[in-house]
Amino acid sequence: MTIDEVYRFVKTMANKENRGWIKPSEFNLLAERAQLDLIKDRVGTVSPDGVVNGYKTNAQFWDELRPVIAYNIALANDGDGDFNTNQNDTEATGDDVDVFGATGDYLYFLSARYNGKPVDMVDVNEIWRRRESYLNPPSEDFPVGIVTPQGIRVFITTADLGGSEDIGTVRLTYIKKPPTPNWAYNTVNNVEIYNSTNSTQLTLPETTHKEIAHRILAYIGVTLREQTIVEYGTVTVAEQNK
Repeated sequence: MTIDEVYRFVKTMANKENRGWIKPSEFNLLAERAQLDLIKDRVGTVSPDGVVNGYKTNAQFWDELRPVIAYNIALANDGDGDFNTNQNDTEATGDDVDVFGATGDYLYFLSARYNGKPVDMVDVNEIWRRRESYLNPPSEDFPVGIVTPQGIRVFITTADLGGSEDIGTVRLTYIKKPPTPNWAYNTVNNVEIYNSTNSTQLTLPETTHKEIAHRILAYIGVTLREQTIVEYGTVTVAEQNK
């Protein structure tokens, strides 16, 4: 559905034909929230260290989230031991055509590679046990990493041989924040008329649009203190996610 079709569906289901009840600005705000919440629910529960756990690796999952997955994006080291996910640099150098920051904002971690080797991501408590392990220590072939507020920290040595790596190449696959959806309009005789040219469509595929609309209805029901709308939206979303 286009953003206009979603807006009209929401208005119809809420039985509010007067646009004053669901203003474009309110709809745009709720559409952004609904799309982000759907992504969060699809990805699964996030652990305290930021690593995504529990998502279902099936065809539907990947098909629905494909537009917001950034694959194999290069990270730059910040000089303090972290490969930075907070950078804003969008310029590419050398063969790093896809540099982090050029494709969207970081939302959820999926996987990382250090010098081409998969990074085993652990929590901040486990990293010290791994570095002191005789059986399964980090190495160049089996790097271990943690998520930090700055980005990804990678270890390839044991605890008594120095800190995290500040050289090498880290490439990240992650869920990125989609562009903010926007129902744009022109005002004619005090009535908002849909402007498709200036509108920003939902990024997620059409298979998710009905659920996004139901989530918006649930939010609208809360703001209008209309329990029937709340129940309709939340129950429908729950049924779709079974």
